Amino acid sequence: MKAAWLDQPDRRPSFARARLRAVAVGALLFAGLVGAVTAQTTVFSTNFDGASIPPEISPGTALLTGVQGYAGLGPAGNQFGGNFLRSETANVVTLQLNGLPAHTSINVLFLFAAIDSLDGSGVFPAGDFFDVSVDGVTFFSESFANATPSQIQSYVPPAGVELARHIDLGFSGPGSFFTDSAYNLGADPVFSNIPHSASSATITFQIRGEGNQSLDDESWAMDNLFVSVAGGGPGPTTTPTPTTPPTATATPTQTAGPGPAAVVPTLSGPMLGLLALALAAAAVFFLRRL
Repeated sequence: MKAAWLDQPDRRPSFARARLRAVAVGALLFAGLVGAVTAQTTVFSTNFDGASIPPEISPGTALLTGVQGYAGLGPAGNQFGGNFLRSETANVVTLQLNGLPAHTSINVLFLFAAIDSLDGSGVFPAGDFFDVSVDGVTFFSESFANATPSQIQSYVPPAGVELARHIDLGFSGPGSFFTDSAYNLGADPVFSNIPHSASSATITFQIRGEGNQSLDDESWAMDNLFVSVAGGGPGPTTTPTPTTPPTATATPTQTAGPGPAAVVPTLSGPMLGLLALALAAAAVFFLRRL
């Protein structure tokens, strides 16, 4: 049964109704602004299955190579397949993006292949660290270890990132020190929401270390590289802080397979989008009551 007060004439003063209408319209405008700020815009993507390396990439000595045993690893819709870009250690792969739309953050997502005898954080031959930077600022620097189970790997992947660990996926294997690992680094929150607002971005990828060796001994590769930007408001006043590799830990236990990445909830991205929807719904309700 409808409450009796709903059938009563609206006796609110006209100025009060006008104020409520203004608030509701303001909420709708704010919701639209939040939706625009949180929208993702893809600025680059490649699965490396074309006839040549995209012109935005300066590969150094890296080459397009068949994925061999990596094929099929990864979540549905984002799996290794066809070719990937394979690089020897010490080589720098550079992605140059120009003419970016207004934004406040950038996302760098890809599948990562750790191939053959990478040496982790070892004393000899002194380790292999994978560095990723944006505009000269390193936001990811972790060691990867494949050669022996006793080696220390500094990178401890969040849930859903590790796809394979210490198994033969081709290349210089099988046996001895030549095992391989695979990671969906796009599922690691470190690679998302990186503060950035410039109209261009220089993104570099490299495995460094005194123990760097030739391609037939150790290497790395990437597949399904996807870069997007988000946010259309004023740019951040601070730049990303360079990362320091965490204290070395024992080799992590292999996960069963893909799963949700561990993300700390913040008022950004999808949550801001939900806030925008809630504000819009509330505004529409009040406008219909006025």
